[in-house]
Amino acid sequence: MFRKIIVGVDGREGDQDAIALARALAFEAELVLAHAYPYDTTPSRFVMIGYGNALRDDAQVAIRAVREKAGLGDDVRIELRGDLSPAHALAKLAAEGHADLIVVASAHRGPVGRTLLGDVGRNVLHGAPCPVAIAPRGWTGTTPATIGVAFDGKPESQRALQWAERLARERGAELRLRRAVLGPAPPIAGTYGIDIHEVQKEMRAGAQSEIDDALAGLDPGIDAQGEAVIGPVYAVLDAFAEEVDVLVTGSRGWGTLRSVVLGSTSDRLIHHAACPVVVVPRPATQDESRAGALAESAGGA
Repeated sequence: MFRKIIVGVDGREGDQDAIALARALAFEAELVLAHAYPYDTTPSRFVMIGYGNALRDDAQVAIRAVREKAGLGDDVRIELRGDLSPAHALAKLAAEGHADLIVVASAHRGPVGRTLLGDVGRNVLHGAPCPVAIAPRGWTGTTPATIGVAFDGKPESQRALQWAERLARERGAELRLRRAVLGPAPPIAGTYGIDIHEVQKEMRAGAQSEIDDALAGLDPGIDAQGEAVIGPVYAVLDAFAEEVDVLVTGSRGWGTLRSVVLGSTSDRLIHHAACPVVVVPRPATQDESRAGALAESAGGA
């Protein structure tokens, strides 16, 4: 499943969290420690090559220290890029190297044990060409024993489930699905004489049926279970993140083809989850796949 993982590092404390998560998810994969130093390499008369070389040398020393602190050997490659946008550099590196995953740390502020993205992490997520994992501040976990999936039956969550299923199979982990169910708002229910509890019960039964169908399609060798829970999406998933070792969610159903695009649910999770969160790119529709093939064909003509 994982052949290459790009770990975004910047020489600060959170680097060790990201490295630990990458090793926990795929200890056999090739790790690349990637760092972007603030330098525009675009050829122009304003480019100061000596200054850029000095920045690169300083970055090399800093990231080698990160690698040594993590107990990694010289076989773990360091990739340095001059770029005014660290997020752009990581995404480009992942695309060029056909990486299977990008791992970044939370911001250097916020509560310990919680994910909280800074500007770089948020920008990496928008448009990343592969799944992105975010390590909570101070994370010291090991290989995940329980993998959660935020599931709502939509194509984005189906893609997240497929990704989580492969991870669970490789790591021998338990797979859990959770879906939040909301009924009509009390004022509306009261106005039209609706029994809100009965409606919620019916909605939950329908959602549970979708979860059961999804579970039935999984590898029978995987220990999997799922539950539809009545309550606000944020509250249900926040509680769910307390129960699992890693939480996988899909990205929003619009935006750049096959890239991560944050919706409100995934955005909330990466700022409040009590465990690492993995955001999986949205799947391509049939029309988008056809358009992409035509674009590639035109480009090669």
